[in-house]
Amino acid sequence: MVLGRELIADVEDIENVSLLETIDGVSPLMKKIIDICKLNVVAKCEYQFTPIGVTMLYLLSESHLTIHTYPEKKACSINLYTCNAETDFQEALNVIYQYFHQSWIIKKIIDR
Repeated sequence: MVLGRELIADVEDIENVSLLETIDGVSPLMKKIIDICKLNVVAKCEYQFTPIGVTMLYLLSESHLTIHTYPEKKACSINLYTCNAETDFQEALNVIYQYFHQSWIIKKIIDR
């Protein structure tokens, strides 16, 4: 029995590290994923590290969406877990590819 699906996306070698440094740099990506996947936000928590780096969590009625950025390593980790079988993870990946102008991402989709 599948209860939900999980997308794990690790993006490396990001050229425009300014996208990873602040909440303002990360927020447009997260909002676009939420919009394109038609996710329902229940709550949001964000933390700005000093001097740079961000952790954001969106609590969804479907489950959660998170991002952890590592500007000093030119990388970030994104996790989307949803119990909605209609959530299109490929659309979420397309948004991530476009946002970071990446041609590849280490990704895994897991049925839970």
